[in-house]
Amino acid sequence: MFSKYFIVGVCLVAIASSELLRYFYFGFNFLKKFNISPLTSIKLKRTPKALITHRTVKGRSGVELLKNYAGFDYYGEIGIGTPAQTFTVIFDTGSSNLWIPSISCDSNGCSNHKKYDSSASETYVARGEGIQMSYEGQSMKGHLSQDTITVAGLTVTNQIFAEATSLSSAFTDTYFDGVLGLAYRSIAERNVTPVLYNMHSQGVISYPIFSFYLNRKTNDSRDGGEIIFGGSDPNLYIGSLTYVPVISQGFWQIKIDSVTIGGFAFCSCQTILDSGISGIIGAIDAIARIHSIIGAEQDDFGNFVVACESVLRFPKINFNLGGNNYPLTGSDYIIQLTVDGVTTCMSGFKSHPNIGDDDLPWILGNIFLGKYYTEFDMANNRVGFAIAR
Repeated sequence: MFSKYFIVGVCLVAIASSELLRYFYFGFNFLKKFNISPLTSIKLKRTPKALITHRTVKGRSGVELLKNYAGFDYYGEIGIGTPAQTFTVIFDTGSSNLWIPSISCDSNGCSNHKKYDSSASETYVARGEGIQMSYEGQSMKGHLSQDTITVAGLTVTNQIFAEATSLSSAFTDTYFDGVLGLAYRSIAERNVTPVLYNMHSQGVISYPIFSFYLNRKTNDSRDGGEIIFGGSDPNLYIGSLTYVPVISQGFWQIKIDSVTIGGFAFCSCQTILDSGISGIIGAIDAIARIHSIIGAEQDDFGNFVVACESVLRFPKINFNLGGNNYPLTGSDYIIQLTVDGVTTCMSGFKSHPNIGDDDLPWILGNIFLGKYYTEFDMANNRVGFAIAR
């Protein structure tokens, strides 16, 4: 089993603009297996937001509004304890554990983050088991604890989670405090029962289903979309959801029939849907061909950049999933960042780092999930897609 723990997509560090592009990256993604180097993210202004429930969602469910950075990174808030202590987390389909910094963490990685104080919670239960998540020279170390969790207006009791007592310095400037994993229990460290499982078993939601609407159509960081626990909202997508079966109940892993661009076809393979990264990661030869077709050139920081004025003329890239095509246009797969008045356009594609990694699954991150409303159905082990409104 390989693991992916920490995530953030296209992120920047608030430093001198001459060095800024050095920090463009795809996230703490499958680091132990894929050898992708982690970096840090820009600090964003925290904006108050409400917890709501849509009347259009059937059964017991809850809706959490998300904030976004540049339309590619998405965050929400949860509460832990009684009274609730609030934390900003990434809702991550590429991992299964919940972790947040502990009040006892004095390492640099915890320095800019909110910390959980068990002594301030009436519902805290000590567990004590140690836990460590390691990846390419970075780590999260801590212990398991148990408390009440609130998310999307829903309350989950007796949830086991990790208190991070030591975080590597790579976490110092990340915008998120912690991670709430939404993958299957089989990849959870210490075999901890994930939050979604407890939501369902405790009757908090009617179905073990969640869905993402990631809003890439706005520059307002407060309007990042939403995650629904317990169902989906047909008001947020066009037509009907089309489902693809999950191949392996660990990650949200499905089959890709093909990826096509400009007469070239790649990848009768598998892919993992990962809300914790911004871009798309694939085989070296395939990504090199895509970059050649769109004329992307590698800059001094390893990013593949294109002429911004050409983006609207770029060909569509079609992902065939379950016999249906899901195209991305140039505007979808090119990431546009403006720093100090200068706009840079970068490819949203990245290759696995090693030639021998071509048999690894592709990874579809938020530039794909932002185009297509996605329902993750654990009850029927399937994923549904529709064009997002």
